[in-house]
Amino acid sequence: MMNKKMQKFFVIVMLVSILATSLLAGIAAFL
Repeated sequence: MMNKKMQKFFVIVMLVSILATSLLAGIAAFL
């Protein structure tokens, strides 16, 4: 079982990775 803090951290990491991926895709589309 994960505690609340780890769960929150995991969700933030996931969101950041998704944002970074979409940002890179946007940059690649512009180039």
